Amino acid sequence: MTYQFTVSPDFSPAHIAGWHIFNTWLQKQLSEAIHFEMYDSFDAQRQAINEGKVDLIYANPYDAAMLVRDKGFTALARPIDKPDEAMVVVNSDSVITTIEELQAGINVAYTDDPDVKMMGMIMLEPADLNASNIT
Repeated sequence: MTYQFTVSPDFSPAHIAGWHIFNTWLQKQLSEAIHFEMYDSFDAQRQAINEGKVDLIYANPYDAAMLVRDKGFTALARPIDKPDEAMVVVNSDSVITTIEELQAGINVAYTDDPDVKMMGMIMLEPADLNASNIT
């Protein structure tokens, strides 16, 4: 089986050679065949994802949220000692273990960065939470 690998279409063409080098390195490390495919638009890439033609993807934060939430992708890697841009956490004493267990009326702390806030709100959607039912 050959795995299909792609990256977000918004990467500069100047970085494409680096992705090919990474793909070659990854194949050697895993002893697996991996085909690197660049898409020229987000629409073309989303179509490939919807058709099951993408196995591994380096995605921007917005697409990462959609891939995890809607397509069942799992995050495999992230920078060491760098905070995630958005995360959902509960008190260590909480019995809540999934997003879906969160209830309307919860108190939510978030950054004033509108992009990061939007990503966090997207992450709360499986619990039917939105700006009108959180404090």
